[in-house]
Amino acid sequence: MSDEGEDTTPLSVWIGLSLTSLVAFWCQATVTEERLVPALNVIADYFNIPDDIAGATLMAAGASSPELFSSIVALFITHSSLGLGTIVGSEIFNQLVICAGAVWASKTGELVLDRAIVIREVGFYALGIVLLYIALRDTEPVEDDDVEHIFISFPEACMVFSGYILYVIVCANMEAVVKLLGGAPAEVAKSPTKGTRKTLDESDPLVSSSGSGKYGSTHSSTILQDIVVPDMQYVTEKKNLSAEPASNWAAISLYLPDENEPPVKNKEEAPLSEEPSLSARWSRRGSSLNYERTSILVDMFQHTEPPSKVYDLYEVRFNEYSKEMECFLWQRSYFYTKAYFGNHAWHLRWFSFTASSISSVPDRQSAERHMMVYPRFNKIVIDENRLIIKIVNVNPKRRNYTFMAPSKTIFEKVVNQLEIYMEEHCNDEDVDDDEPLDHGDADNHVDLIEFPSEGSKLEMFFWIVLSPLRFAMHFTVPDVRQLNEAGDPKISVRVAFLATFMCLVWLIMGSYAMVASLENLAELLDIPDAVVGVTVSAAGTSLPNYIASKVAAQNGFGNQAVSNAFGSNTFNIMVGLGLPWVLYTSFGTGFEPYSGLRNEGILESIVILAVVLLIFVLLMLQTGFIIRQWHGTLFIGMYISYLSLAIGQVYLS
Repeated sequence: MSDEGEDTTPLSVWIGLSLTSLVAFWCQATVTEERLVPALNVIADYFNIPDDIAGATLMAAGASSPELFSSIVALFITHSSLGLGTIVGSEIFNQLVICAGAVWASKTGELVLDRAIVIREVGFYALGIVLLYIALRDTEPVEDDDVEHIFISFPEACMVFSGYILYVIVCANMEAVVKLLGGAPAEVAKSPTKGTRKTLDESDPLVSSSGSGKYGSTHSSTILQDIVVPDMQYVTEKKNLSAEPASNWAAISLYLPDENEPPVKNKEEAPLSEEPSLSARWSRRGSSLNYERTSILVDMFQHTEPPSKVYDLYEVRFNEYSKEMECFLWQRSYFYTKAYFGNHAWHLRWFSFTASSISSVPDRQSAERHMMVYPRFNKIVIDENRLIIKIVNVNPKRRNYTFMAPSKTIFEKVVNQLEIYMEEHCNDEDVDDDEPLDHGDADNHVDLIEFPSEGSKLEMFFWIVLSPLRFAMHFTVPDVRQLNEAGDPKISVRVAFLATFMCLVWLIMGSYAMVASLENLAELLDIPDAVVGVTVSAAGTSLPNYIASKVAAQNGFGNQAVSNAFGSNTFNIMVGLGLPWVLYTSFGTGFEPYSGLRNEGILESIVILAVVLLIFVLLMLQTGFIIRQWHGTLFIGMYISYLSLAIGQVYLS
């Protein structure tokens, strides 16, 4: 930057441009996660698009929309190379930083990768790098510019984009491809030994004391001792429900509490003999309550604290009089079924199991207002290795529910309770499939305009600062995450299309604000647009994916986090760059080559992409497709070296 620019540029301009870019990053991430992905999920369900195809098309477009629209805005509006730089920088960020964050978040110290999936994702990513280099290799000098320009022709643009068509075809026929190549099918979990009696140590941290807490009197020790694993006659399927290697669940602290921690006890304790049964206590309050709601959960009507403020994640509550059990489970959101991880893909809920009903409340304040009672079901599908349970609705036209247990012990107990429920109701001939039950809060998502009263002061501050944008987004983009009493979406597919359109409007505005502000900052700093793209813009647009991948690895979905990182890279190259180039070289230049991109170190960055990918492949071959924590340290070191090289080239030249 020149001295003249330093003297004449007000500080307010620097602050304004920086804040604009940060707010643009937030807008893109929020509208994608809160509105676009659920709307695309509803559309995919309405048209019965298979998960593999929906994931490779609609959901990939939703997850990578910030990069895609940054490329479109930079190409069609600002005519700069910042969009190309953003995608190239995102490729390196996804491969190195996301993989490092995922393995560091995994408490196993390593991530076991599914060979077939990783080979597919890495193979197509490598193909994308080759196609990208071929499309950008034609560089020539132009008039009035000392820097060579890249010439992209229509056939080359179509070549890049067509690679993704092949990718979608392979994803749609993945099982056939694996079978053709001689791959083995996924390992199926074995069912528990019939009649096996399992005795647990009373000192186990999972064992909680009896007493009367804020959510009612319970006694835990009975159910945690002498557990008889049932015959599981109603568990008709045992399979891999997550496509995740079971090794990534081993010894995860999320599921296995620290043995050195003392058992969680309620603050108020009373002998069980002094406590009447829960049903008896509530019968004295009045018999007008439906029996389906006379569980321990009814006591929550008097409290506003979230269940997690009262109970530990691994705690199991049991009442020996009424044979009721309560525990935490994660419930998969209806509106994020095409992706197994994300900030809102799984919700923590406090469940109550009785012989006559199953109900739950979300882990939030005033949870009692969002209680739901689950429908009758006639089949249970379990994934023992991954602690996942799916109950199948008796009405095939209605939704099913998928749960994930925090521990193996809780998983076994929940299956036991479901078996008890099935014994009571499975052979009911008079079951009304359309009986009205409260399912409307099965996917209780927090509104954009809901104040974070439980959050930190910093969270409250940012909510207030961003509240104008929150309200504008809330009232201009329909929220499709609403269910009716039957558990089906309230919002029609037309509203989902409208929400998608409004999301695109917000993404275009956010991308334009981001691109314009960063280009002005680059001009003030006298740095090429491409360098700002591969550094600041790439990190800003990829940061939400990093956070989601880190959370996924903590929850045991590390393999999918890594696979998603490479899948995003493939989409970014073949669609994020290929599609805008096809449109621009056909409608913008009349099928003449496009020459508006300056070769500001882009080709060198593509070579670095290939070298980094080669190093990753060699490491995986050496370790048997296992990412270890020291790999994460190596990846971060490589990313820092790349940033240093990209920035250093500016000042050295």
